Amino acid sequence: MTFYDLESKPDVIKYHLDNIKPFVKLRLDNSSLNKHLKAFVETNLEDIIIGKPKELMSINRKFKLHKSYKDSLRKKVSKIFDYKAFTVKKQNPENYDGYDLAKKLNVRTCLYCNRVYTITVTTDNSDKGKITRPQFDHFIDKGTNPLLALSIYNLIPSCSICNSTLKGRKKFNLKNYIHPFIEDCVGEYNYKFTPFDVDSILGNKSNLEVTITPKDKDSEIGKKIEKSSATFRLNEIMTAHSEELKDLFDIRYKFSERYFIELFSTYNRLGLDKEDIYRVVFGAHFNSKDFDKRPFSKLKRDILEELEIVQ
Repeated sequence: MTFYDLESKPDVIKYHLDNIKPFVKLRLDNSSLNKHLKAFVETNLEDIIIGKPKELMSINRKFKLHKSYKDSLRKKVSKIFDYKAFTVKKQNPENYDGYDLAKKLNVRTCLYCNRVYTITVTTDNSDKGKITRPQFDHFIDKGTNPLLALSIYNLIPSCSICNSTLKGRKKFNLKNYIHPFIEDCVGEYNYKFTPFDVDSILGNKSNLEVTITPKDKDSEIGKKIEKSSATFRLNEIMTAHSEELKDLFDIRYKFSERYFIELFSTYNRLGLDKEDIYRVVFGAHFNSKDFDKRPFSKLKRDILEELEIVQ
């Protein structure tokens, strides 16, 4: 689980607002939703599009408690906040879609597992030029909350396994689960490993177990970390990727301490800083703010620190 500081990117937020507002407004004007709910949506439209999660949930609750609202109106609301039209792989009439948002966000790995690339690849503005992008997980499910289907804080770039396979229809909330756009929990947990045999300790095999451990299991954030990691099966998945760690064990146990001193000294003479050295040698990012840019960055840094290769 990694953190993407959306609040620090007002240009991305404004970009989404400027482009999705007319997209929604067109559908609102053409909707048969009753005038009272239409007025509610129009009055709160900007907050619905760019509001933070707590604000979104408050607006959504007020909308559902409105005297004119009925559950039977969900389909009409879904057609206004038309997520399908926003994400289909074709050019929509408003020329703004999920590929545009994904490219602007530039989240390169899944924010839930940090093991799968979620890069956005396009070659032109045509249908065939849209090659791949991350899925968007609706942290607050859009099925029962269609008002929030296009809210930027409710569109979490993620891989298909985390979004569709593991989370699926499970309903998340702010009390029990980590929200990657608002909670930087990276420093609140560590990945640890347990080798199953001597060969694994020495790096000859990758027979080991990886577990995610909150620093304070009894704290509110610790409980949310455990619940979120259980949903995305991070212990099992990272254990299955233990082969990724074998090279780190090789480095630790097959090279001397003198080797590391010389290695880092050489790179320093080339004018590279610690982050540069770490990225070149270990293929991951050292600074937590960059963990979303390369797979396994959090896992590798934790294991390297446990092996006392880096500090």
